Amino acid sequence: MKSAVGKSKDDIKKPRIGKKFRLPITIAIAIVLWLISMLHFFSVNDIEPIEFFPISDYIESDVYRLDGTTGHYTNTGFDRLSKGDRIVARVHFPEEINIESPELYIPLYNCIVNVYLDGEPIYEDDYDPDNLSKHYGGRIYEIILPDGFEDKELTIDITAVVRFSQSDFNKMGIVKSNESWKMKIAGHGFIFSISLSIMIMAVICIFYFVVKSISRRELQIGLPVAVFELLINAWFFGSLGMFGLILGNQGICGKIEYYALYPAAIPLAIFIYMVLDSPIYKKIIKLLLIIYCVFYVVATAIELSDIQLNYSDMLTDMHLLSGFIILMLVISIFAGTKRGSNNYIFILRSGVLISMICGIIELVRFNITRYFTNKSWLSNAGVSYIAIIVIAVSLILYLISISAEEYTLKVERKQLMVLAYKDALTEMPNRAECYRKIEEMEAGNIKDYTMIFIDLNNLKHANDIYGHDMGDRLLKITAENIKSIFSENGFCSRWGGDEFVACIYAGKDAALRKIDEFLALMKKEDESGSFPFEVSAACGYKCCTEAEYLPPMECIRLADAMMYENKKAMKAKR
Repeated sequence: MKSAVGKSKDDIKKPRIGKKFRLPITIAIAIVLWLISMLHFFSVNDIEPIEFFPISDYIESDVYRLDGTTGHYTNTGFDRLSKGDRIVARVHFPEEINIESPELYIPLYNCIVNVYLDGEPIYEDDYDPDNLSKHYGGRIYEIILPDGFEDKELTIDITAVVRFSQSDFNKMGIVKSNESWKMKIAGHGFIFSISLSIMIMAVICIFYFVVKSISRRELQIGLPVAVFELLINAWFFGSLGMFGLILGNQGICGKIEYYALYPAAIPLAIFIYMVLDSPIYKKIIKLLLIIYCVFYVVATAIELSDIQLNYSDMLTDMHLLSGFIILMLVISIFAGTKRGSNNYIFILRSGVLISMICGIIELVRFNITRYFTNKSWLSNAGVSYIAIIVIAVSLILYLISISAEEYTLKVERKQLMVLAYKDALTEMPNRAECYRKIEEMEAGNIKDYTMIFIDLNNLKHANDIYGHDMGDRLLKITAENIKSIFSENGFCSRWGGDEFVACIYAGKDAALRKIDEFLALMKKEDESGSFPFEVSAACGYKCCTEAEYLPPMECIRLADAMMYENKKAMKAKR
């Protein structure tokens, strides 16, 4: 079935991937290959240190609380630490440890450490009470041990400098030098590779969507998604101490962990705001977003100032506020969007629902770990990462879905535009396109040109006697001849019926040469005998110069009048 413009759906050419898509495709293939290699290296291979000697069974410790209470432990079963609490752990090695180039491996969270051998310091932390942010988050201490350390008493002096501090002696031990990185990766190879890949892709997407937003002067929905993915994965990456592995700077891990987690709610809120249908929920999210941004800016300003109040002291307020905003975002996705206006909102709803369940489980785990026990099995980050992966996948799938739909609509609009300015039968520009070209001429102040008006003879005779298929074939051949002659240094179009208009940006001599070439092609077609009647056309032209300027439409009218006179002369001659 033909459409109103004479073109069937089958006639519409499918869009091809052009050169402009080669770079993104190349980058995507490179990232996928890199991700596969990372997964193979960190998941298939067994990333474990060759030699590791745990010290948890040989520790005897005293805990000194800030409130003045003390406790003596022959194991690692003491309660969690609070700001100002101190642990003095003494290690008595029962035997010689045959590890070449031994290194003491100590993972801590919001703590500083000093290490002594028989009272002599072998490592002292650079503690700065005026800059507690340098001690934030998880840090991995790698302390080289001298020869014969087994015969001496090893003392590990740990002080909690921020609230919610934690020390897991079960993970402390002695490892071969230059193999501490394997302790960081061990058990987290899959998380490491996936999270790092997502962050790299997020950075690429941020750059792409920033450029696209600037060029279109409109915020692209993919930008807040990419920023959120970068921040949430940077937080998780930093919480596992992975940035220290890549950047060689343990201090930066804690800062990234703190500075990435809380602002992650901002791009997420912006994204949800963009997909909402309900004006009421849009206003609520906008108001909450403003409040949260103000709170975060104030908290950061306090953190960067000399005021002795840091993020750790504001964690409760930050958690409550961010938790409330996330709850409102969840409610908004379900109550403030309509399935009819958004075909892919179910992807977000499903992802949010699963992540919310994981978040509740993680909240319970977090509070049990922080307030009741420090058992290592409760410190597993798997649930958190499931939530991160699920929300990441749902956001990416949603973004891909709406982008694909947007691209399809864009292609369809482009095809409709092409059809609107193209003659369906001859595939020449139509009269509307001719008008556009004339407007461009006038806007460009083009005053030296020649308008040519062409009228095809015997079209009615061909339609009446031999059928419209014969007439259509005659029109197509005429159009091909016109395009081959007049497309260069000008333009041509089907004016309507058996009439055509051509324009060349040249004077009379060039116009006459092109007219002669066109008429020669028509005569050659006539002599070929492909049509059972005479094949010919009548032409008229009107030249315009800057000295004798006429508007293009006036030139077309005069060229039409000249063509009519030539047509009468041709009939009289026949």
